[in-house]
Amino acid sequence: MYNNITPGPRLLLTTLGLAFVATGILSTVPGASLLQLAQNTHVTLAVAGGAFMASAFGFLLSALLAGSFPNLVQPKYLLASGLLIMGIGSILTPCTDSFALLLFGQILRGAGAGLINIGLNTIATLSFRETLSAKLNTIHGMYGLGALLGPLVLAFGLQFFQSLALAYMVGAILAAAASALALAQHLPASPRSNRVQERPANTRELRNVLRQSLLWMMVLQISLYASAEIGFGSWIVTAVNQSSGISLALAAPVATAFYIGLTCGRLGGGALLKRARITERRLLYTSIFGGTVAGLVVAFFPGQLLVSYIGSILVGCFYGPLFPSIMSITSRRFLHVLGPVSSMMMVGNGLMTMIVPTSMGELIPILHINWVIAIPALLCLSMLLPMALANRAQRTTLQLSVEQHTMEITAELPVIQ
Repeated sequence: MYNNITPGPRLLLTTLGLAFVATGILSTVPGASLLQLAQNTHVTLAVAGGAFMASAFGFLLSALLAGSFPNLVQPKYLLASGLLIMGIGSILTPCTDSFALLLFGQILRGAGAGLINIGLNTIATLSFRETLSAKLNTIHGMYGLGALLGPLVLAFGLQFFQSLALAYMVGAILAAAASALALAQHLPASPRSNRVQERPANTRELRNVLRQSLLWMMVLQISLYASAEIGFGSWIVTAVNQSSGISLALAAPVATAFYIGLTCGRLGGGALLKRARITERRLLYTSIFGGTVAGLVVAFFPGQLLVSYIGSILVGCFYGPLFPSIMSITSRRFLHVLGPVSSMMMVGNGLMTMIVPTSMGELIPILHINWVIAIPALLCLSMLLPMALANRAQRTTLQLSVEQHTMEITAELPVIQ
């Protein structure tokens, strides 16, 4: 039934993009509908916030387990199963009046997201080796599109159909469609996935990789970025609301402005890299400096609505290329142990996103909101040190086409240009 379609670049990009649109929708609607979910399950809003911790736990658990899966299971099955698991958990969320089942649904949603990230990153790396950074920026831009659509579909469903589940159902349907498209295509398997006799050598090689400072610098970069993005997106509305004294309805679109910028930044970064208008390294440094300056401007003037809206768009634009570009560099450099390395990157991502946003909330009664909302900008700036150390650890510039030492292991695999 499956494996009968040889993917072209457009079909594969459509599949991966659709997967991230669904992920964006299903990742944002729980936060937007948290008050209604709390009422449905008869708990306080503070208790209902435990759903985010449950989702993060599921993400970490799947990221830890899935690190070894690409050597045993084809990455398209990781992607397809992650989409289905996330869809099932998301459908369960608005349809239950049991808080325990709500938590279980969010654990499933987080677990599915972890599988999706590792499966998608593996597929993209094996399929788009030499254009990976541009392609990942474009694919990850679709997450921002989903993050924009989720609250809009939620508001539409509540306004016209009095249905909380509509947005969840739309996201789940898109996830199922992306899963079917992934299964229907013949995609490259992970390197050495069928060579059982080489597993001891692979284990020794992984141990050697774990001793490399470059890997841990990349993990630190992705962790700092994730905490900056989630921290800013989670608290910018509160910062604007408290500083300006306007209603929550007027302050809430600031988060939408941030996700608009994030989407534009990733799509724009991918286009610039594709046309060779900027190098990967220069794009990263520009994004870090720009994100820091824009974030600090918003932190200094959160009560100025025009500054907050424009600044949030700029923060999103500069933040946009960071995650996919860092993942692209890491995936190319450690292609021979892609599964475990992707797992470690996602674990670092998940741990920091559990710690930083919660800590920011606890600091609000102690520090002025301006200082709290400045934390993401400082985290963004702190990426400079591990990035400089990582660049020093690399003896070659990975994006140059003449340097193919990180690609040799997949020389016999088909490449989709």
